[in-house]
Amino acid sequence: MTLTRRKLFSIIGIFILGAIIGGAIGEYRASRFLGSFFSNGSQLSTIVAIKEKVFILSKLRDRKMEKAIETLKMALDLMHFSADIHGSENIKKEIKKALKVAKDYRSKFPRATNHSELDRAVSEALAHADN
Repeated sequence: MTLTRRKLFSIIGIFILGAIIGGAIGEYRASRFLGSFFSNGSQLSTIVAIKEKVFILSKLRDRKMEKAIETLKMALDLMHFSADIHGSENIKKEIKKALKVAKDYRSKFPRATNHSELDRAVSEALAHADN
């Protein structure tokens, strides 16, 4: 093997090794970022839930029932968007049961907001209860 071929194979080998190491480092950094992102999302969800419950309890204590009910209804509407029908069969089954309960409640107590897109999206989400 000539010196030029050795250099060429060495350069190609170094390039391939660099690509493998770079890919591994990139994957590690991406997984750390995504883990942090989803962890922060979960924490933000908890923060919002705490504030929401305190707000509702405050309205109930102040005997502002309509405001408390309206806040709960809006929270329920927004929760339909996070009810993603994916995952294990047990999870899908439980989400569909929860959507059925929400749909039954909505049938007894219809609600229309000033936002037709939100109303349509909630209706579409509740339609999954029948699937």
